[in-house]
Amino acid sequence: MSAVARLSRRTLGHTEAQEVETPAVSLHGHRDRTPEERELSETMLSEFHGDPRYERFVLGCLNCGECTSGCPAARFYDFSPREMLQVAIHADAATLWDAMQEKIWACCQCYSCTMQCRFGNDIGGIISVMRELSVRHGLESARRTLAPFGRTFKLLSTVGTQLSPDMIQPEFFRDWGPTATRIDATWGVPLEVLRKAIPIDVLQTTRAAWEVSVQTSLELFRIYEETGVLDMLRGVDPDLTEMLIELVDERREEFEELKEQFRAELAASSAVRPVSPG
Repeated sequence: MSAVARLSRRTLGHTEAQEVETPAVSLHGHRDRTPEERELSETMLSEFHGDPRYERFVLGCLNCGECTSGCPAARFYDFSPREMLQVAIHADAATLWDAMQEKIWACCQCYSCTMQCRFGNDIGGIISVMRELSVRHGLESARRTLAPFGRTFKLLSTVGTQLSPDMIQPEFFRDWGPTATRIDATWGVPLEVLRKAIPIDVLQTTRAAWEVSVQTSLELFRIYEETGVLDMLRGVDPDLTEMLIELVDERREEFEELKEQFRAELAASSAVRPVSPG
């Protein structure tokens, strides 16, 4: 089924209030776009097809539907990886615009569709490219969808992760990695028992994840600046962007103070160091 066939069509007899609330739909099933949106959708279509990943991710489609059969999101939402691939191959600007309003955000990014595809298409990757375009151009759908994740991004931007290093030490997760198949012979403990025996205090550890050096935090933020992530975020959530910039400015001042303190301590230790006899 094509992308436009799933869109609800407008019915007669709406009240004036309903006319305002209901998005206008053209005779072809597309949501009506303003002149600015038409121009933006043409730009996004050009950027989409010009993305260097497009030729690697889109190889063709047998229309077999196996990608959709293994998709968890397709079971609960009006979403189909096959539809997204057809959009990637055949879409005009209006169809791509429609798909990028809601459908791309239903994807779980589990890449089940990519693993299922006999043609080798990277459908999950294509949806990632669509999402990047949506964020880069500050679409309202991206703002609305990503709004709840502001706190998470703040943590990732400042500490890099929410996973504590001492939560992934091998002695606590012996059923992971290349030795998992030899667990019974090595430790004499069934795999099922080990998986139930992970210490509770390990699962709740947060100290190491929240204590990140100032230098590491600044290096992370520099990566976001150089790669354009900060500019993309500014288009979606300018308030969060300004808050991050203020936070990083404070950390830069803290880092300079730490460097001055280190130089002073180094100079003091050099001054009191005893001179060895010649």
